[in-house]
Amino acid sequence: MTLPLWRSLLYIPANNDRFIAKAAERGADAIILDLEDSVPFECKAETRQSLAGTIDALAGQGSDILVRVNPALRLCVEDIAAAVRPGVAALFLPKIASVGHLELLDDYIAEVERERNMAVGSVALVPMIETPQALLQCEAIASASQRNVALILGAEDLASEAGLVPSAETLRAPKLRVAMAAKAAGLLALGLLDSVARLDSESDLDDMARRAADHGFDGATCIHPASVPALNRGFTPSAEALETARRTVKAMESAWASGKGAAKLDGRMIDLPVYHRAQRLIARYEHVANRKKIDH
Repeated sequence: MTLPLWRSLLYIPANNDRFIAKAAERGADAIILDLEDSVPFECKAETRQSLAGTIDALAGQGSDILVRVNPALRLCVEDIAAAVRPGVAALFLPKIASVGHLELLDDYIAEVERERNMAVGSVALVPMIETPQALLQCEAIASASQRNVALILGAEDLASEAGLVPSAETLRAPKLRVAMAAKAAGLLALGLLDSVARLDSESDLDDMARRAADHGFDGATCIHPASVPALNRGFTPSAEALETARRTVKAMESAWASGKGAAKLDGRMIDLPVYHRAQRLIARYEHVANRKKIDH
């Protein structure tokens, strides 16, 4: 499966018409229509009934459309039935407990796809790791479905379940474990290493996103549209990094043409792993350039 470009994923309450009306203008790579935490229980049924119209209104406007369902099985089944339809790229699945839990939902999604004459597998999945039990199985969960395209840690839920005081320090290890599980399975790693609750300015979020990108993360979710530009910048290779990558590729290919296995660039030795890393950076930049305006 070709992985999507999701530098910024903006949560939108699926029952908020005012937010929905402006969602496509925000510049996010993906919009997550939320049926879970941001929708009160008494509004869930009505919100679910209006979901098809919301999806149709947002589809084709430049952002991938995702839906976060509820974790409780009865609500989850009803949410999936409403959300699996053309125009939806993926489902965010909260509180995935195990491989078997994910496989059960995968099978049900396939049933809904068949009923709607959709290609089986057309709706991708993002399992959310939000309990200590799931964290200890995150490597297996990452590989449990061919629909999986990304993995993310639900930091606040995990902190509550594990008795942690949520902070950049306490959540660093679980976030990195989930990110490495995602990478090992060939998926996107989503998230930031720091807490957005500590933001003082947009430049702080730029730094957070860049630091997360340095640790292998590909993008992050946000709840405020003002965060989108900073995430897009932070998870796009900088002009300086791109130039260095291009010079690295050129230097290594020149060295190989001369029968050498390594080269020297800017005072440091470079070899095959550095060359491959440079190629991946260039490919990511080109992926962004092909889909979005690059804002440095």
